[in-house]
Amino acid sequence: MLPFSQKASFFVPVWFGLISLLILTEGSGQVVGAIEISPEAKKSIIESDASPASETSCDEAEQVVFGFDLFNLKRAEGEELGAQILPPNYNLGPGDHLGIYLLGTEPLQFEVVVNVEGKIFIPSVGVFAVAGLTLDEFRTVLNTKLSKYYANYHIDLMLLSPKFIRVAVIGEVERPGYYSISALNSILEVVVKAGGPTRKGSLRNIELFRNGKLIGYHDLYNFLMQGRAVEPSLLQTGDRIFVPLMQAKTQVTGEVRRPALFELKSNETEYLKDIIALAGSFTEFAYLERIEISRLSEAGERTLFYVDYQQVLNDSTNHGPLICNQDWIHVYSVLDQRHQATVSIYGEVKNPGEYKWQENMRVSDLLLMAGNIIRSAYTLTAEVARIDPLKPAQVIKINLDEILRDQNSKYNLVLEADDVVYIRKIPEWEVGPFVQVIGEVKFPGIYPISRDSTRLSEVIHQTGGFTKDAMIREAMVIRKSTKIFIDKEYERLKTMTRDEMSESEYQYLVMKQNMQDVGQVLVDFHKLFITGDKSEDIYLKNGDIIQIPKAPKVVQVTGRVSKPGGVLFRKGMKLKYYLKKAGGTTWDADIKNTKVNKVTGEILDYHEVHELVAGDIIWVPRKPHRNWWIIFRDSASVMAQVATLILLIQNLSK
Repeated sequence: MLPFSQKASFFVPVWFGLISLLILTEGSGQVVGAIEISPEAKKSIIESDASPASETSCDEAEQVVFGFDLFNLKRAEGEELGAQILPPNYNLGPGDHLGIYLLGTEPLQFEVVVNVEGKIFIPSVGVFAVAGLTLDEFRTVLNTKLSKYYANYHIDLMLLSPKFIRVAVIGEVERPGYYSISALNSILEVVVKAGGPTRKGSLRNIELFRNGKLIGYHDLYNFLMQGRAVEPSLLQTGDRIFVPLMQAKTQVTGEVRRPALFELKSNETEYLKDIIALAGSFTEFAYLERIEISRLSEAGERTLFYVDYQQVLNDSTNHGPLICNQDWIHVYSVLDQRHQATVSIYGEVKNPGEYKWQENMRVSDLLLMAGNIIRSAYTLTAEVARIDPLKPAQVIKINLDEILRDQNSKYNLVLEADDVVYIRKIPEWEVGPFVQVIGEVKFPGIYPISRDSTRLSEVIHQTGGFTKDAMIREAMVIRKSTKIFIDKEYERLKTMTRDEMSESEYQYLVMKQNMQDVGQVLVDFHKLFITGDKSEDIYLKNGDIIQIPKAPKVVQVTGRVSKPGGVLFRKGMKLKYYLKKAGGTTWDADIKNTKVNKVTGEILDYHEVHELVAGDIIWVPRKPHRNWWIIFRDSASVMAQVATLILLIQNLSK
């Protein structure tokens, strides 16, 4: 008795082959029948027949094996792949439409169709069998027959239309079934009619069965890559085309003309030389001395080995190593093996940085690559630093003015690898000074100022003043810091782990990490622009940013309320409305001392506010805390002292 697993592996492929040939009805030129297999059944068939899963890379899993794109093309019904050429070994059979032309003193022509018995009828000659004959053989037989009735003639034969044959396409194709096709159709065309192989089907190991016997394997790569015919003989009625599962594949990447994932033949051994041919051979940059092959072992581990392909090229008997399933072949570039020589340019150019060095490259060429100099460049003198690893750097002075006027100037040096060109800035060059105004002013933007003489109020006046939505109390002036300060404590803490720090050290580190190299200049915009306090009118500096935020469309309620936060502004609503929306005041709220911080910056008692606007902040303070026990104790003590004093006075008066 066989174990269940062995029984399954035996019966499932047989069941799959039988079911592909059943439930079929006849048609003309199209699919006669197609088997619908459930996804679960198909999965079990594939898993039982496939070889054990091997490790694959993510890249390979996403790739489609070379050749499948051919079957993605949408074709009209009955459309053939191309013109059909009658091969010399074409055998006549039932359905062939022939033209017979006798050229002589009395030209004659006949059109005949081979009947189901494989015979034709020619007037004056009779009936005779032609099934299985080629056109040349038929011409010889016909010439023998006609010579009895005609003299001085020449025979011309034409196949006016070929017969139709019925073949089966089964296995890993999209639409398995019987197909009625022209006898001149190739295996490729029939497989295309069947929707092409599935993603797991083979392109290189297609089997052709005739009269129950395997008569050959067919490789569609011969047609896809070289345009060769895909079968040695023509198809016949009753032929069975079987597309098996793909058994093996290899991936080729790098410096080849056709990098891709390729299927391997299962009935033949293929070597590195064969796979390189599939990949279209090498590019001109291929590094042939060390071609990398990554091989998957039975244990699921990959090992690398390298092949010197120059030896393969020098020995016609050497085809390189045998290629196995899941081999990854990579061809490196000679460019990767060479040192990439560079030159650099820094300073007052549009695109400073590193550039690839080339023979006979001059300073003017490097300037062109870097987008040329900018306005602030000092052109009277520039420097070329020539680096020699064994010597101190040599600094060569050049005149940019002369180079820009005349590229044949002696200063237009031929650069060497690793040279560095420095273009300095004009001393005390400065475009500006400018300040930037952003936010809620009528005309935000960049404004020029005079150094140390333009005040904040002057720039705000140039902008047209604040908009009605400006939150003046939150406006600020940001000034970029130019002071370089090394915080030794911060540098020390950066080298420590969290466990090594105290809580205060950790908080200091976080604070420093969150700090930016900008500082806010303390200016009370409310005092300056609302109350007219000129002491807040500071002098602006180059690069200052004046930021006027927009008042939110809410009234903020904070302090001793149940749900502090923003309440949507409603015009005309009073304090009581916003307190209610915030959940009401808490038991310890000091409602009488509620304050309103106006959007303009004023702080008012709530009874002084006639109208609330968006951006206002309502603050409800807490009642002062009183310890009634202490008050009672202190009061009792004072009362006792007073009573004692009264008794003392009464006693003294007696």
